Amino acid sequence: MAGVSFVSVVIPTYNEAENIAATVDRTVASLLPSEAEYEILIVDDASPDRTAAAAALALRGRGRVIQRRAPKRSLSLSVLDGIRESRGDVIVVMDGDGNHPPELIPFLVNKIREGYDLAIASRYVKGGSSRERLSRRIISRFACCVGRVVTGIRDNTSGFFCVRKSRLGMARLAPVGFKIGLEIFVKSGINSVCEVPFTFMSRAKGRSKFGLRETALYFCHIGKLLFYKIKSGLLTTLPGVIVKARR
Repeated sequence: MAGVSFVSVVIPTYNEAENIAATVDRTVASLLPSEAEYEILIVDDASPDRTAAAAALALRGRGRVIQRRAPKRSLSLSVLDGIRESRGDVIVVMDGDGNHPPELIPFLVNKIREGYDLAIASRYVKGGSSRERLSRRIISRFACCVGRVVTGIRDNTSGFFCVRKSRLGMARLAPVGFKIGLEIFVKSGINSVCEVPFTFMSRAKGRSKFGLRETALYFCHIGKLLFYKIKSGLLTTLPGVIVKARR
C-alpha cells in the first residue's frame, strides 16, 4: 500500500471566530513532528463574525483560508471546496468548534497508512462516547440508526474522518444538508473502513447550527442515498471490513 506523504486537513467554518485559533493551534501540534508535509484549509462560509480573518491570523502561513461566496450556506459544499483545493493524498475532515479533538488526527492518518481507505472517529464503538447533553445524544443515536439503512458504519453521522483522496470519486458526490461524511461513506470507492473510538466534546464557545432545517435535510439525504443505492444495485451495506479499533 502506498504511503502517506501529504496530509490536508479541511475545516469548514461558519461563525467560529471564538474557536478557530485554538482549533488551528491544536491541529498544528497534533501534526508535528510526525507529518513532514501538511496543510490546513479553513473553508469559511462568509461568516459575519470575521471567522476568515481570525483563521488567517491563527494559521500564520501554516495553511490557507478559502472563502465561499455562494448564495446559501452549506457545510457539505464547503468541505467539497476544500477537498478540491487540497494538495494532500490523504484528507482529514473535522469541525472547527472544538467538538472534534485534533489530537486524534495522527491515529486516523496511521489507519490509512495501515491500508484502510477510510478511518472514522466514532462515538459508537467500544471506548467511544459523547459529552453532549442528553437530548442531543438521543437525537444523534437515532440519526445513526436511521443511517444504517444505507451504510454499515456505526457512527455514520460522524463529521470527523480521514480518507484516501484517490477513493473519493468526487464526480458522484452531491450532498444534501450537512452530513458530507454520509455522502462519502455511501458513494465513494471505499473498500475498507476503521472506526476509531473518541469522545465527542461539547462545543467550546458559540452557538450550535443544528436545528429543524438540518434535521429535515438529513432525512431528505437518507432518502436520496437509499434511492441511489437501489438504482445502482447496491442493496448490501458498505463492502469491506469494518473494524472496531482501539488506539
